[in-house]
Amino acid sequence: MFKLPLTILFTLLTTIAVYASVVPPSILIQNYNVDDYKASCQNWALSVSNNGILYVANNSGLLAFDGNTWRLYPLPDNSVITGLTYFEDKIYTRTENNTYGYWTPDNFGKLIYHPINELPNGVGFTRDTAPYPLPEEILKAHPTAYATIDDLHFIGTETDGLYITDQEKNILLHLHHRNQLQDNLVRAICVQDKKLIWLALDNGLAKIELNPSIVLLGERSLIGKLQNVALHDDELYIQTNKGYFKRTLQSNDKFQAITQQEALPFLIKNKNSEEISDVNELFRNAKDLGEFANAKSIYPAPDNLYWLIHGNEAGLFHREGKAGTMKCRILFDNYHLNLVTRGQEIFPLTGSLFIVSTMQGILLADTRRLIESNLGNPSLRFTQIDYADNDSIYNLPLNNTKSISLPHDFKEMNVYIGSSIFTQNNQISYKIDGVSSKWSPWQKDGKISFLQLPEGTYELKVRKYVIKGPYPELSLIITVRPPWYNSIWAYIAYILLIWITIQLGLHYYLKSLRKEEQDKINAERLAEQQRMHQVKNEMLEAELQDKKNELTLQTSALVKKNQSMQTLLEELDKQKESLGDRYPNKMYNRLRSLIEETLNDQDSWIIFENYFNSAHQNFTNRLRQQYSDITVGDLRICCFLRMNLSTKEIASLLNISIRAVELRRYRLRKRLGLPGDTNLVDFLIGF
Repeated sequence: MFKLPLTILFTLLTTIAVYASVVPPSILIQNYNVDDYKASCQNWALSVSNNGILYVANNSGLLAFDGNTWRLYPLPDNSVITGLTYFEDKIYTRTENNTYGYWTPDNFGKLIYHPINELPNGVGFTRDTAPYPLPEEILKAHPTAYATIDDLHFIGTETDGLYITDQEKNILLHLHHRNQLQDNLVRAICVQDKKLIWLALDNGLAKIELNPSIVLLGERSLIGKLQNVALHDDELYIQTNKGYFKRTLQSNDKFQAITQQEALPFLIKNKNSEEISDVNELFRNAKDLGEFANAKSIYPAPDNLYWLIHGNEAGLFHREGKAGTMKCRILFDNYHLNLVTRGQEIFPLTGSLFIVSTMQGILLADTRRLIESNLGNPSLRFTQIDYADNDSIYNLPLNNTKSISLPHDFKEMNVYIGSSIFTQNNQISYKIDGVSSKWSPWQKDGKISFLQLPEGTYELKVRKYVIKGPYPELSLIITVRPPWYNSIWAYIAYILLIWITIQLGLHYYLKSLRKEEQDKINAERLAEQQRMHQVKNEMLEAELQDKKNELTLQTSALVKKNQSMQTLLEELDKQKESLGDRYPNKMYNRLRSLIEETLNDQDSWIIFENYFNSAHQNFTNRLRQQYSDITVGDLRICCFLRMNLSTKEIASLLNISIRAVELRRYRLRKRLGLPGDTNLVDFLIGF
């Protein structure tokens, strides 16, 4: 009779034990809104590529997220994309009008849309069905999307957010806008891997990490600022500025207020929690600790471990023989969290668990999971490179991202870095060798911008944050070309121009020098010619003067001779008159004839004429040429007048009377056609 009740009791106990053994997963949710991805709030579908890029069907177009940068690609007709799937390196989309197409990247890293009429085999946009008959609570919320990871089922609804159930249909977690989701309408669920899912919401997107290495145990607005902490038998006891609280480390638990008497026995401060102030006293190789060499706080942990705090970053180091070795590091910027600036930041619990006090609340961190999440290849790549000048924006191809060349007049350059959504740490830092030797602060945004750089060669180095080990780096050689007037070809042109200028200048100088020398030679030659001409003129003048002097002497001698002959003739006539017949006529006539022949001697005249023409440049010939009817007697009168002889001297030379000379002068004026006011002597001298 007790068999059936015992069976029922055993079944109930088994069911209770099973239910009690089910532990809901801890989660870490990050919401994305329109301010993050700069598109419409309404999203319809999601898909993840093999290289770690998230694609989202959005009212504004296709969204792509590489872990650092969101990009929007509208359709040519700005249609709403309602379906999306990734297949064989292509992103296939469906619009609200049931038109299809696929997207592929070009050489510049941008996605290009290709419309198609039919989908290829293996591509579809059908939604998953419910994995089992759903509980009434979920059915009332109108299920919209389904996904499964191992024994966990994720069910999105139209009115009440996301449900997480187990295989036995038990609701483990219910996420909605009243706790951590930003919207209740879930349109699609995408499983990235066994630890992470994405939600497409009617208002934004959500990323949910399962069993993360960092969990928010309690918000500061509810429990206050942490002051002390202790772990005892899986119970966490804390002291804050609002009082004392406790909770278990299970994800579905919450802090409960307790009394001071209940908490104090466990909150005794042990020696390991004491803070150490000097890094150099703790580690002899402090310089090898990187930025943690300047740690502001040091907290000891079990197993000879030490937490070092620098800025908003914590590093866990193992000390052995005063040498420090990094185990892992955490940049809280990556989780949108901030360490407290006053008071203790780290409270070690065990070798792998520790409590963190942040401005947002109390965190539980698991270093073992942190290190495991760092395994794999942390990808880092250039996703877009562009620069702008005064006219436009130019994209550079990504075929060869080892080096690029920019014009000298570029105004701004943008380099976009992408990592992967497969990693939880997407912070990057950069520096430009040749501009700065310091790394920039860590940033989540993958866009690196810098303004115009002087001409030269620079190296852009980008590093990605990782939990452990050296930072993976990516480099890009940037060459800023000089302006055309400062390029090698310009310098060659300058050298050529200078050479041509020198050659022209040298040619001109040599030509001028030759001309100057030639002018000097010509001047000397001219001076010599002038000197020779002057000497010649002087010689001619001297010769002429000699001829004139000789002519004067000849004329004077001739005048004296004629005067003597005339005197002698007069004396002969007087003697004849005085002696009469006593002077024989024959002798008288003979002597008179000889005297008259002497006076009329033509040879003397020819000699005189030759001397005269030599001294007066063929004066008689010129007179004959101009006055053809002039007589020999007239020529003689002209010669004597040109010599400015007196009438008496002319009469003596011609053996005529003075009256006869004056008469001849009168006839000569008539023959020459001289007017009455013209002086005959002046005319003949000037002829």
